[in-house]
Amino acid sequence: MSIQELQKLYGRLPQASALVDLFKKKSIKSLFLEGLVASSVPLLFSSIASRLKRTVVFVLDDNDEAGYFYHDLTQIMGQEQVLFFPSSYRRAVKYGQRDSGNEILRTEVLAKLSASSADALFVVSYPEAIAELVVSKKRLDDHIIKLKAGQTCVLSELEQQLRSFGFEENDYVYEPGQFAVRGSIIDVYSYSCEYPFR
Repeated sequence: MSIQELQKLYGRLPQASALVDLFKKKSIKSLFLEGLVASSVPLLFSSIASRLKRTVVFVLDDNDEAGYFYHDLTQIMGQEQVLFFPSSYRRAVKYGQRDSGNEILRTEVLAKLSASSADALFVVSYPEAIAELVVSKKRLDDHIIKLKAGQTCVLSELEQQLRSFGFEENDYVYEPGQFAVRGSIIDVYSYSCEYPFR
């Protein structure tokens, strides 16, 4: 039996329809599901994804559990609608070691959530990650540079804008928050904010 066949079976369950009905009620902000084990939760939610019109945040017990859940969900649904929101620290906030890869993931999640979209998104996280302060939507929107293929821009203005956002110019780009200009080429290593905004 394939995953898609299992997904269809889960989608036909009366519990799946009841869950969709609960999500349609604006008064319900959080749900706690019991009796589901292993990969049954990702299967259940992937089976109703097309019927949902709102973003769902899954808060698992810890980083490992969230990672397994995220992996199961992406194996079933792909990575377009499923996002992972990790802590920006390597092991714990108390050690103070920031993880630039996780900061980038956090920024991508915030950018997708701030973009207006009719599609439902599934965000997987854990308590330590959601406890960290994040940049406000207005501040994030004010600090996004959008460029398109084929678009022409003035390099000096782009450099000035990157500097105003706190980027540092270097000969080579090797960590978040840096940019390098080599002739008509500009290398940028995007990053999330190093400090929280409200």
